Amino acid sequence: MADSFLQFSETLDALTPEESAWLGHQLEPIAVINGTEYPEDDDAVRNRDTEPSYQGLRFLQDYDDLNDDADVQGFQIEYQVDDTTYAWFSAEANGDADRLAHLIQKFLKRFRPDQCWSLTYATTCSKLCVGEFGGGAVFVTADEICWQSSYAFVEQQRTAFEARKSDAKIAG
Repeated sequence: MADSFLQFSETLDALTPEESAWLGHQLEPIAVINGTEYPEDDDAVRNRDTEPSYQGLRFLQDYDDLNDDADVQGFQIEYQVDDTTYAWFSAEANGDADRLAHLIQKFLKRFRPDQCWSLTYATTCSKLCVGEFGGGAVFVTADEICWQSSYAFVEQQRTAFEARKSDAKIAG
């Protein structure tokens, strides 16, 4: 059996101290009880009488495809300081580009609504398995997230090819 991987490495450049603090704040685990956010380790959470309406990472509260993994970030983040501060997002094995795109969109909405951000990713495998290698890209703005994968590209081309072949048979 082979292991499949989704890998990426990208930065978010020229962060202000406020932007860096906001990113850190979004990655904190929280619990929401009666509409109020608490740190996940707060006494109000440990000694609660009611179940939280949400428990997990702050930035995933409004994530549509959450399942039960609200505490899974799906990427690593490191802050680097050269001439400016930037955040380096990466994943070496089981990256979740969807969750990162969600975080970046929230960031753009709040701080840079007229800017965009992009990420390319690789899908690889620990053994040579047919159909397990590919990749793609995500393009994020404050208003939308657009995806293109190598798998979708190949399928679009195959469909167009089959349609041309079918049209040629009908015309011939």
